[in-house]
Amino acid sequence: MIGFCILAIPNQYKYLMKTYFIALFMMVMPCLMLSQISENSVKLKQINIVKTNFRNLKSGEIINKTILFKDGKLQSIKTSDVIQSFFYNPKELLDMTVKERQGSNWKEVVNYAYNKEDQLVKFTKKYEEGGELVTKTVIITYEGSRVKAVTKKSNSHQTLIEDIEYVVENGLVARRSSRDRNQQIVNKIEYVYFKDNIVRHKGLIGDKSIKNYTFDDKNSADLLIVKNIFGQNYKTIVPLVSFHEDEFDFESISNNNELSFASTAVNAIGKSRKYKYNNLNYPVSCSLVEENGIVKTEFNYLYE
Repeated sequence: MIGFCILAIPNQYKYLMKTYFIALFMMVMPCLMLSQISENSVKLKQINIVKTNFRNLKSGEIINKTILFKDGKLQSIKTSDVIQSFFYNPKELLDMTVKERQGSNWKEVVNYAYNKEDQLVKFTKKYEEGGELVTKTVIITYEGSRVKAVTKKSNSHQTLIEDIEYVVENGLVARRSSRDRNQQIVNKIEYVYFKDNIVRHKGLIGDKSIKNYTFDDKNSADLLIVKNIFGQNYKTIVPLVSFHEDEFDFESISNNNELSFASTAVNAIGKSRKYKYNNLNYPVSCSLVEENGIVKTEFNYLYE
């Protein structure tokens, strides 16, 4: 029936309809192409960071950090005389990091292990503590929506250092609970999300402070980094390792860029950020201000 109706349309209207659909197609295609580019083809090349601390010196103490990428994957982080190198397994998931100080024997080595589903199952860190070489091992197990992370240290007489349980809801970590030797919960945190941005850490048991975050509506460079490092399970893996490695912030799993941080904790340091973006709405620069301007950090992002 529809076919007969179309055949009955006069030729001039057919021409108008054809012209209309072509025009509509031409309007939609750039949007589709832009979306595809922003999701699949944007790759970080380098991030330059300059941090200035005005606490002790009038001119400020300056720390430079350079982050390098290859094909969008994090390769190294260099700060002053310390360099951290990143290595990947055959599935292109983060396998090992090595942090070294030039001109010395100081070194920290971290290893990551995954199961067949590319979930993180083991995290091992070898480092110095009080002049002694220490190995910290975190064993991670998955039981439905619950993820258990048990930490042990080679220099401790205790068999258990940390017993953490995470609850995952809709693919995101919703709660984190710490248990003592008697399996009593001593600390519990709830995580609140808005548009896949983690906007609040709320202490329920133990430390009851609240951390609040705000975000812009643009594409996140931090998200590009963690996706390329940890693959499809980054939303669970990053919260697990963020408590052990400073390079990975819990908030980096958010879709957008962090604008501000505030907390009810007594010693919390407020932070605010301002960004400039490129035509794909990724940041090209960021100015971070802490402690009312005592500490300022400038980020510059370069893409391939």
